[in-house]
Amino acid sequence: MDSKLVSLLKENKKIVTVSSTNLPVSRKDSEMVGRFIKYLTIPYAKKYLEMVIEKKIAVPYYRYHKKQAHHKNVMGKVPYGRYPIKVSKYFIKLLNSLENNAKNIGLDPNKVVIVSVNVSKGNKFPGRLRVVKIKTGPNGIRRALITVHKKTSHIKIYGLYLESLDTSKKLKRKGLKQIVKQILEEWHQKI
Repeated sequence: MDSKLVSLLKENKKIVTVSSTNLPVSRKDSEMVGRFIKYLTIPYAKKYLEMVIEKKIAVPYYRYHKKQAHHKNVMGKVPYGRYPIKVSKYFIKLLNSLENNAKNIGLDPNKVVIVSVNVSKGNKFPGRLRVVKIKTGPNGIRRALITVHKKTSHIKIYGLYLESLDTSKKLKRKGLKQIVKQILEEWHQKI
């Protein structure tokens, strides 16, 4: 999201953010889970992620799906998906934090829609040493020690507060996406 737009929305108490650095999760899985919960309200996103942990719903993988099995319970346009349990648990913690941030500002967390999920590579930390056999010639094999680095990622979630959202009705993702785009265009013109 545009930094000027975010600062303008923060001044008017229309946006809620949460960020975390160096989470010990895969960046690729985090990207797909972030795309999965985008344009959902916080309670629905948490409900879907809990269903992923119970393996009732699979997260659709639009990228990074080479040699991936097809599943019947994928919520998306693609037939292949996975159950990223560890990533889902961390995302639920972040969504709880986002909900608490909305309450601290004085907003209703049921009317906060996730607008953007930014995922980037984290710092590399030395993990464990591993012994690898390396061929040196026609008959020679030697052993070498290599270090395997831990995968970490930075995650930032933006949630937009919609005053006109009716929580009694169940809105689809497309409807919420159109409402959010209209509101962001209106605010973008004020810059």
